Amino acid sequence: MHSPDEDIYKMPELPEVETLRRALAQELEGKTLQALHIYEPRLLQNASERELRRALVGRRLRAVRRRAKFLLLDFGEHTAILHLRMTGWPTLRPIKNPRFVFEFSQNKTLYFSDTRRLATLHLVPSADIENLPPLAGLGIEPFQPSYTFENFWAILQSEQEIKKLLLDQRKIAGIGNIYVCEALFASKIHPRRPANTLSKAEARRLFTQIERILARAIAEQGTSVRTYRVLTGEAGNFQNFLRVYDRAGEPCVRCRAKIVRIEQGGRGTYFCPKCQAHPHP
Repeated sequence: MHSPDEDIYKMPELPEVETLRRALAQELEGKTLQALHIYEPRLLQNASERELRRALVGRRLRAVRRRAKFLLLDFGEHTAILHLRMTGWPTLRPIKNPRFVFEFSQNKTLYFSDTRRLATLHLVPSADIENLPPLAGLGIEPFQPSYTFENFWAILQSEQEIKKLLLDQRKIAGIGNIYVCEALFASKIHPRRPANTLSKAEARRLFTQIERILARAIAEQGTSVRTYRVLTGEAGNFQNFLRVYDRAGEPCVRCRAKIVRIEQGGRGTYFCPKCQAHPHP
């Protein structure tokens, strides 16, 4: 029996969304949206297809940005905010049964696939992006000015298990299950440790490892453990560098003890019981 995160689907995390953002920016920034078609009405959260068309068609895509796991398509006065959820995949290649199609100038067309049909699209005035409910409650984010050790240390002053705390998007945004497991392993911290039991040295190591691992994953164009693909359809490459995630029963790369899988909050957690021993079992 697999937990939800070990189904055939796996939600893209910060490195995967950032990889897609960079590719979309390279291909579409500066081009004008000439037409759009919505084939999945549930995709639209706060605007009709007509309102979306009125706000965006004829406008130049100024920038493709990212906030945590959200893609922000900035058309100037308005921004379209896309959350990929489990299986959302933007591509420039024609696909069967797209959920939406955006036709840009210079013969560039953006298609959106979503097998599970859980993705969302919001339309907001660009000046109000941070007030949109899905974004307003997000916490500090790696690679952003808010991600300081002082802020990180303050968040850790909680009795919550460190693994669960790191997955809480209201506290630290963008990190998902794969990279939390990897960062805790790299930092030699047991996933069930209460966050407030970490020493400053342990916390600083974890703070640093989170950004280091995310940066490496971005450089490798993300992790294709289940269904994630880059813009052109190929798999990412960071799955070849995972040290604990999805490796239950395999030997630890450091000490050869067997990697263990446990459940925390309905999510699968992978760790080495020897390298990440709990100081107070």
